[in-house]
Amino acid sequence: MDVPSITEILCELYDARPEAKEYLEFWLNPDLKSELEKYKVKVHRLFFTTSGKPRKRPTITSIKKELKYFSSLCFEPEIMAQLYIYLCEIDIQWLREKRNPAASIKGAQGNLEMCRKYIEASGLEESFAIKLERLEDDLKEEEKRGEKRRGYGWRRWGW
Repeated sequence: MDVPSITEILCELYDARPEAKEYLEFWLNPDLKSELEKYKVKVHRLFFTTSGKPRKRPTITSIKKELKYFSSLCFEPEIMAQLYIYLCEIDIQWLREKRNPAASIKGAQGNLEMCRKYIEASGLEESFAIKLERLEDDLKEEEKRGEKRRGYGWRRWGW
């Protein structure tokens, strides 16, 4: 293809897809730190409203979609691992805000397992071992809190 036709295709792609626009703009001026912060905000908005109230639990598909978009931009495993760690931190924060965390513990465990697998596959266990242990402890604490709250509510009285 000649240069004008490639330029035309790029312009059409830029206008047609927001993901392509974001990707092309990033590669014009790659700044991974600011991009990481932008995706942290996106992950936070999956779990919380802008006013800070917890939303309905996001689907694993929506979570993986944000991680996939960031991984297409991010070429440093340490920064990608930071986003995974942040996802787990926000998930645990979301559990703390909810009245019945026991119903969503499995999702948080799945996110933590996904984070652990990425870190192990990237060979970053030494760098993130302390954070992973802290996240595991926090999640166990939330599991205990959820078990204590089980049995409360209208079902306990048999209505």
